[in-house]
Amino acid sequence: MLDTARIRPALVWLAAAAALSGCMTRHEKPHLSQAVLDARAHRDVPAVAACPETPLGTLSPVTVGFAFDASDLTEATRLPLAQPAQWLACHPATPVVIKPDADVHGTEAEQDALAQARAAGVKAYLASQGVAADRITILRRGATGPTGEVFLIRAEGRRW
Repeated sequence: MLDTARIRPALVWLAAAAALSGCMTRHEKPHLSQAVLDARAHRDVPAVAACPETPLGTLSPVTVGFAFDASDLTEATRLPLAQPAQWLACHPATPVVIKPDADVHGTEAEQDALAQARAAGVKAYLASQGVAADRITILRRGATGPTGEVFLIRAEGRRW
């Protein structure tokens, strides 16, 4: 004689397994394009821009004006560096010289520290835009700049 109490749960389990077997079928995932992968990874892939053919003399020197007693780069401070940064990234043979300056208030040591902080901020910004950091030279405050084919950037404060 059959024991229906033991067979019935086994049959229910077998019927459920058969019904769900379609869910267990392995499906191949479609191959995603690189653009979709970049979007999922939240990467912004910039469009490749053509290098500007602007001569060096029309871009250099660039003056970056900082607020009084400040060394942080604001949106207004970065604005004059945008086009030169693109140009410098496209012309890797051109050396870059940053000539720092400070406000006329405070001790010499305070002015030197402020000038170097401003120059370091400009150098970090240029490096973030694709300009190799080893191409960028920071002069000491008050030093004369080099002569020849260099891209000169002046990091100065407001004059009252």
